[in-house]
Amino acid sequence: MTTVGERVAVLERPQEQESSGAGAAAEVGGPARSPGRGRVRKPLTTPARLRWAAAGCAVLALLLGWALVGASTGASDAWDRITRHEAPQVTDAGALYQSLTDLDAQAANQLMFGDDPKLAANLATARQQYATDRTDADKDLQQATLDASGNTAAQTALAAILDGMGRYQDLAARALELDSHANAPAGHPDPSALAEYRQAEDLMRGGLLPAAHSLVQANDQAFEQSYTDERGALGTAALWLTLLGGGLLAALVATQVWLAIRFRRVVNPALAAASVLVAVLLSVAGSFLDGERQDLFTARKDAYDSVVALTQARAIVADSNAAESRYVLDVERRAQYQSDFVADTDQILSLDGAQLGAYDTALASAVAAVKQNPADIRFGGEYGREFHNITFPGEGAAAMNTLLAFQAYQADDRRIRALVASGRLEDAIAYCTSLAPGGSNADFDAHDAALRRLIGINEQAYVSASTTGAKRADTALWVQLGCVAGALVLLGAGVRPRLREFR
Repeated sequence: MTTVGERVAVLERPQEQESSGAGAAAEVGGPARSPGRGRVRKPLTTPARLRWAAAGCAVLALLLGWALVGASTGASDAWDRITRHEAPQVTDAGALYQSLTDLDAQAANQLMFGDDPKLAANLATARQQYATDRTDADKDLQQATLDASGNTAAQTALAAILDGMGRYQDLAARALELDSHANAPAGHPDPSALAEYRQAEDLMRGGLLPAAHSLVQANDQAFEQSYTDERGALGTAALWLTLLGGGLLAALVATQVWLAIRFRRVVNPALAAASVLVAVLLSVAGSFLDGERQDLFTARKDAYDSVVALTQARAIVADSNAAESRYVLDVERRAQYQSDFVADTDQILSLDGAQLGAYDTALASAVAAVKQNPADIRFGGEYGREFHNITFPGEGAAAMNTLLAFQAYQADDRRIRALVASGRLEDAIAYCTSLAPGGSNADFDAHDAALRRLIGINEQAYVSASTTGAKRADTALWVQLGCVAGALVLLGAGVRPRLREFR
């Protein structure tokens, strides 16, 4: 029979043998192993694995939150930059362009009216509009100067305008004063006044208007760059959302499956809720990013591209009206001013280079085609850009009304030239400046009103899209942060009870 002491001796013997064996090896001279060398790494315990899984999920959640915060704040900053600076800068530059072209037109009109008593009311209207345009141009120039900070191209254009604006006004003022003192009849300006005006007009067309056009382009390019950059940033954010959000959701599901197997429990309610919350976050964030991209596209491409094209068209039409007045006014330069009118018309609505003799027939054919089929657009220029970008309710009808008004104004121009060619200069001046229904100025004003309504539709669409996008960006920031914080809280709530079981 084995005693208790013998049993204890048997149990302790292996340890003693292992100890003596180690000592024997040392005595024989075998190499002594350094502490830890050759030691087999122990597998991670269940608590350690759970801690690592929870830490991985937490890191993914924090990274996802960081990416979404960056996307939301970036979108908010982009909308602020676009709506407070870049879009208004384009609008201000376009307004300056418009004021300059109309300013020159009204100067030409005053010289054309002369001292004819029958045109006294027209002269008074032209003087008043000239003064208004001059005030507007000065204000627009001041605002554009404030806007141009940091935009080298805009500053270069503004320097050219600032350099020429004062000189133009001096030349135009001298021309008008000389003509007024000479009591020149309608259509026959004082030669010295005409010489001064020619210098002013050359300065306007050769320096001021090209610079104003460059200013519009420079500001519009800054807007376009912000649009491109933000669309790219939103695309990158969508990629990170897919990678980090998908990784987090997969990690949460994997952790829950492992806990179910290890602890023989079907579901961990907190981790399941965290998984659902992350899935909701992915859906909400994806919708946010898609919505922001769409609103940016609507604001920039659908709406503001049309605003820029139509604003340019409005200024160019005003310049063509000035060229028409100069054609009547200045016999020696009629060929030049007719060429200017043709160039302006081609910028507004081009018809494969059709000149005045063939333009009306080609325009009538193009109008008939687009009436029958809105997709059959046979013209280019700024109106071609607009007709290829009809997007919003009522825009198609407004664009067609503008096109028809432009067609009527073009027909008036041919009548004016025919009257001049037949020697009926006084009749040409009267018709050119007539505000009676069917008169050239009446049709010009009707076209301008139709064009402003069309611009207004696109401006309103831009405002709506930019307002919606900015509000969404502000709201999304807090919703997304709340979802990430909730997921972290639920992750901790799901893991803590399991870890407590090992204490």
